[in-house]
Amino acid sequence: MFGSIFRGLGSLFCFVLILSGVQAQPPAPVSASAYLDRGNAWYDRGELDKAIADYTRALVSAPELAEAYINRGNARQDKGDLGGAITDYDRALKLNPVDVGAYTNRGNARRLQGNLDGALADYNQALKLNPGEVKALYNRGNLWFALTELDKAIADFNLAIEGNPRYAMAYNNRAVARQAQGDLSGAIEDFGRAIEFNPNHARAYVNRGMALLLQSKKAEAEQDFARAVNLDASMKPFIKRHRPDAPTYK
Repeated sequence: MFGSIFRGLGSLFCFVLILSGVQAQPPAPVSASAYLDRGNAWYDRGELDKAIADYTRALVSAPELAEAYINRGNARQDKGDLGGAITDYDRALKLNPVDVGAYTNRGNARRLQGNLDGALADYNQALKLNPGEVKALYNRGNLWFALTELDKAIADFNLAIEGNPRYAMAYNNRAVARQAQGDLSGAIEDFGRAIEFNPNHARAYVNRGMALLLQSKKAEAEQDFARAVNLDASMKPFIKRHRPDAPTYK
C-alpha cells in the first residue's frame, strides 16, 4: 500500500543576466517562484535536502506562499520527518483552509504516525471540499484497509477508479482487499488491470502470482514471479520468504 501526494506548483520562471553594451548589469533578485521551481526540480531528482533548502528560501521571500509549505512538507515526509511535514501542512492550511491537497497530504503523514483518527478526519475534509478527488479517495481506501474495513476500502477504491480509470495503484490495492475477502478471481482481474496500466509494476506481478498459487495455477504464478524479479531484483527475497521452494530467478 502506498500513499499518493499532491504538490503545489510554482510559476515557470527563470532569470537571465542582461547585457547592456559591454557592461553586465547585476542580476535581478531571485524570486520566491524561482526558488519554488528549483525546489520542485530538486524534489523530482530525489535531492530532498536541496529541495527543502530552496522551499525555505522561497518562504523567506514570500512567507504567505502556501505551495512552498506544501512542497516542503512533502519533502520532509519523504525524509521521515513527519512532525515537520505536519507543521508545514498546518501552515499551508492556515493560509488556504480549502486546500484539498494539504488535507490529503497531512492525512498521509498522520496515518504514518499512527494517528488514524486524525488521518480519517483529514481525508474526510478533503472529500467534503471535493467529493471526487481521486487521491483522497485512494488514500482513505488505504486507511479503511488498515482498519480491516474491507467493504469501505473497496468502495473508496471503486470511486477512485471511476475518477481515474487508469489508476494502477488503486486497482492493485482493490485487488489486495478483494483477496482478503476471499475473492481470488476479482483480485487476479484487478492485478491484471494494474499491470495493464503500469507494466513495470513489479509488486502487482508478485501479488498476482501469490493469488494464482492459491488457485493452484503454479506455472502462471512462476511466470509472474519471474517478471517481477526481472523488473525489480528486490522482489526476489520477498518471494523466497513466502515460497522457500521457488526456483532461482534470473
